[in-house]
Amino acid sequence: MPRVSRSPFSWFENKAWDFPTIWEAISRHHPAGHPVSRATVAVIFFEETGFCNVSQAQTSGSLGVGFGQLEVSNPEKKEFYSSLGISTDYRQVAARMLGSNDESVRIHCGYFQFLAARKGLGADGCLAAQVGRHRSYVQLFRQGARLLEEALAAGDRQAMIRALNYARSNSGKGNGIPERLFPEFWEFILPAESFKKAVAG
Repeated sequence: MPRVSRSPFSWFENKAWDFPTIWEAISRHHPAGHPVSRATVAVIFFEETGFCNVSQAQTSGSLGVGFGQLEVSNPEKKEFYSSLGISTDYRQVAARMLGSNDESVRIHCGYFQFLAARKGLGADGCLAAQVGRHRSYVQLFRQGARLLEEALAAGDRQAMIRALNYARSNSGKGNGIPERLFPEFWEFILPAESFKKAVAG
C-alpha cells in the first residue's frame, strides 16, 4: 500500500529509500574522512532524485543512473568500472545499479573514491566531476552538507529538511520540496517516529 499519495515530479515510492536507510548504506560504502563527505553524498543523492533509484536520459546524451544520477555512459568511466571489477558496458552497469539500491549507492560512492585515490582529486575536483558544467552546484552541495551535519548532530528534523532541500531551493531550478506541500513525502523520507525514538533514547 503506497504511503505517499502526492509525490514530487519524477519520484517513485517503490524505487525510493528513506534517509535512515540511505544514510546507513552511505556509511557502509563510503569512508569517513573522504574529501567528499558522507553528508555531501547524501545531499547530492537528494538533489538529484529525492533518494530515488531511477535512470534519466540527459539532454547531453549521457545516461544518468541511480540515486546520484551517475553518468554511466561517459567513455572515461570504463577505467573506473574496471577498477571495481564490474562490466565496462555502461548498459550492464546501469542495469546493475537499477537492480539494487545498495549496489547503486556502492557504485556511486566508489566513483568518488576512485577519483580521489586513482586520479588524485580533492573535494572540488570530485564535485566538478559530478556536476559537469553546472559549477554552481559545487558550493550548493558543500553548504547543504554543512547544514546536514549540523542538523544530524542536533537531531533536528526541520533543520534536516532544510539541509536536504538547500541545493534544490537555492539553485536556478528552484525545485525544493516544501514539507507543507508534500507532508507524506517527508514523512517517508524522514519518519518523525524515528526522531522521537532518538530523542527518547
